[in-house]
Amino acid sequence: MTDLTRRSVLLGAATLAAAGPAFAQGPQQDVVNYQTINGSALQLRLFAGRRTALLIDPKRPVDRVAVARILEAFDRAWGWYADFYRAMPATKKDYAGRVPVAEVADQGFAWGATGVEILPSSTTLLLNGAMRDRYNQATFYCMGLNFWAFGKQLGKIDAFSWGFGEVNRFYAMAAAGITGAPWDVDLDFDHYRHSILIDLLDRYLDDKALTWQSTLAADKAPANPRGWGASQLAGAFYHRIQRDHGFAGYQRFCRMLMDAPAAETPKECASRFVQIARVATGEDYRWMFKDQSLQLVY
Repeated sequence: MTDLTRRSVLLGAATLAAAGPAFAQGPQQDVVNYQTINGSALQLRLFAGRRTALLIDPKRPVDRVAVARILEAFDRAWGWYADFYRAMPATKKDYAGRVPVAEVADQGFAWGATGVEILPSSTTLLLNGAMRDRYNQATFYCMGLNFWAFGKQLGKIDAFSWGFGEVNRFYAMAAAGITGAPWDVDLDFDHYRHSILIDLLDRYLDDKALTWQSTLAADKAPANPRGWGASQLAGAFYHRIQRDHGFAGYQRFCRMLMDAPAAETPKECASRFVQIARVATGEDYRWMFKDQSLQLVY
């Protein structure tokens, strides 16, 4: 996966409030062994919610109200993913039946498997933002990667894989009532979302020289002031279906895509996207790919 914008995953900001109960932070019984996605062994302090668990460096001071708010946000967002996709990732690790969100310096990514890892810098942003009922977006992005189930159909274009996390992060947060923290000092969360899902696609559509081959397949995006890449553009492609046909149309598209035939080349991936979109929504999206040679029937 080449187009993961590290800054977008690790430093952006996001969302919710509504505090819920967390397990007490005892002296030793809350410190657990954790094996990272990359295979390292850590000891982390565990705080558990209803569906998820937050595991952080035992030396890190935490505010209990902030942790409770974070766990409630995580629980609700994970619940949205599970309900929307009517699926659960294969359980490769859990803590007391809960999905771990772990502070890990050597962050890895779980594709289609339960588990989220965020950098210490993101953990700091998360804990600080929760004090103001604003939440770092990194965890909600990584949750989306856990639910990625279209590798056979779209995986030959890396941007579609990462883009799935890009767009669903925004949907999960909104559905869970989570308020996103500013992306940067000069970019609040709503403008951050708009710059990816709307503005970036408009830039692509307005440039007649660009096609899916020169952007998504080439791991490039249109020139843009924020430096967003192909994964963000792919997220905007997914969002266009939701924008045009609502969540019902987007949900049909995603669920039908899971059962679609495999694609062996990037062009077959692009064709598979427009094929399933046509069946799910009735619309021919070859205009968005700027390629009338894509096959509408498989």
